[in-house]
Formats: sequence, structure tokens, C-alpha cells
Amino acid sequence: MSSDRVTVSLPAEVRLAAQRVAQEAGVPFSAVVTEALETWVRGRLIDAWLVEYQAEHGAFDEAELREIAAEAGVAYIPPSPSRTVA
Repeated sequence: MSSDRVTVSLPAEVRLAAQRVAQEAGVPFSAVVTEALETWVRGRLIDAWLVEYQAEHGAFDEAELREIAAEAGVAYIPPSPSRTVA
């Protein structure tokens, strides 16, 4: 995969925390930023797929969401009306 150099503005406390985590993990800061962005993009793609799926098949109910989380071995976090897809 090719790489491009970009300039971004980050809150100082976020940058410092991410740099500390990168240093402790022995990885470049850019690897931490890349992983965070990959995770964010993956989340947006999943959100878009879920909207499409539910438009075709109907919305998941609370029990289904809890079951999916249990099967995936993750904590169930109820949907938040404040979460937006950007």
C-alpha cells in the first residue's frame, strides 16, 4: 500500500495520548493514526450497510441486537440518538 503525507490538526491531549500509546507499543505514531482511521471508515461502512439492510428487512429489535452482541462476544451498547454518520 502506498502512503501519502497529510497534515491534520488534533487536540493536543489526543495527540499526546496517541503518541504515548504508540511509543509504549513500539510502533510509529502514523500506525496508530492509520489504525484509528481504518476503524472509523470500517464503522461507517458497517453503518451504511445496516441502514440498507434494515430498509429492506426491517429494523432490528432490542432482543436481536443483544443476541448479535452476545454472539460476537462484545458488550451490548444500546443505540444512541446522538450518534451520526459523517
